[in-house]
Amino acid sequence: QLISQNNSFLHKRNGKFSRTGAIRFSKEPTNVMSLSTFKYSGVANSRATSVGTSTDSKGNTYPVLLKNTKSGVASIPLNKNFRSAVKTVVSQNARKDIEGKVKAKYAGVYNGNMARKELRKKTVVKAGRGKEL
Repeated sequence: QLISQNNSFLHKRNGKFSRTGAIRFSKEPTNVMSLSTFKYSGVANSRATSVGTSTDSKGNTYPVLLKNTKSGVASIPLNKNFRSAVKTVVSQNARKDIEGKVKAKYAGVYNGNMARKELRKKTVVKAGRGKEL
C-alpha cells in the first residue's frame, strides 16, 4: 500500500479517457503489462515474471525471461527456437493468472527482434484483385 501512490517506477500520463482521466504506467523490470496495478506489479508480488531484451558482447539482442528471486531479478536467456522458448516461459512462470500475458509479451519481443534483424519476410500488401503495390 505504501508504493501505490508514488514510487520511482511510476510514470503518470494525463490522457483524457472517458472514466479515469489519467493513466499510470510502471517501469518495473518484472511488470508484465507495464501498468501500475497490484496484479501486475513486480515489487508487490514475489513471484512476478516478465520478458525483456538483453545484449551480448557482440551487440546482438535476444529475449530474456525476467524473474523475481530472493537475491534480486534473475534473467534467463531465451535464445532458442520459438517453441522451446515458450515452453521455458510456461515452466518458469509461477503465476498461472498472467501466463497468457507473459506468452503474448514474449511473442511480441520475439517478432520485433526478428523484424529488426530482418530475418522475417515482409508481408506483401495487395490492393484490389491481384495487384501489388
